[in-house]
Amino acid sequence: MELWYIQDYINEYKMGLKVKETIFQGKTRFQEIAILDTYLYGRTLLLDGIVQLSEKDEFMYHEMLVHVPMFSHPHPEKVLIIGGGDGGASREVLKHPVKEVTLVDIDEGVIEVCQKYFPQLGKWDDARLTVLIEDARQYVFSTSEVFDVIIMDSTDPLPRGVAEPLFTPEFFAQAFRCLSPQGIMVSQMEPPFFDVDRVQKLWKGFGAFPIVNLYWGLVPTYPGGIWSYVIASKSPDPREQKRLPSFPTRYYSPAIHQAAFVLPPFLEEMLKKQKEDEGSFS
Repeated sequence: MELWYIQDYINEYKMGLKVKETIFQGKTRFQEIAILDTYLYGRTLLLDGIVQLSEKDEFMYHEMLVHVPMFSHPHPEKVLIIGGGDGGASREVLKHPVKEVTLVDIDEGVIEVCQKYFPQLGKWDDARLTVLIEDARQYVFSTSEVFDVIIMDSTDPLPRGVAEPLFTPEFFAQAFRCLSPQGIMVSQMEPPFFDVDRVQKLWKGFGAFPIVNLYWGLVPTYPGGIWSYVIASKSPDPREQKRLPSFPTRYYSPAIHQAAFVLPPFLEEMLKKQKEDEGSFS
């Protein structure tokens, strides 16, 4: 009998992966966690039944989430990662000559499981990395630390989900406060084709920032295969790459950096309507 994983959190859309075996299944204080060994994508991490990453294509997501903001900033030294318990985002950040990286994740269970079953994802022993197990919302609202780049690598902002409180205008306004004068913030932004309403709602939350842009990339295991990201800046134009990679990459490149901001007309129209409605984005 064949074993299949079916993801259906988007109405009227299902994605299936043929599974060799279930490697781990359990529940943390906050969410259900499972690791499946799939035929096409290797080991795949699920939280509350939703794919977070796979061995085969996680580099596509993590490189685009991290390197676009990092290379848009002229000299990032202090970086805050919100979520990121699998270790992939911090691994990519630590390839840059940063001085301090703070990772805040509410669920230590995710970190422990990923360290065991995805050891290649993280660089947990890097002295520049500090891991805090606490509520990222509370941390951002209370901290006096100032960061050059803030990277949102949380789970999907589903209703009543553990990440929903992070995707609000109030939270993004506090994140703005925590950024240095040339600070940049980036967040994953959901599938732009299937979930236009959610993308528009999340985009609206960045009203505190003078510069807000959408960019996109490919992630085959995510719904539709196309994923969007929002990047918000205090001053530098994130479409302009300030530095060139000094390390090898598998997806990100200077050409990809530029191309990622070239949006299909349907996305341009969606954002144009949002800007006209709000009148607050440049």
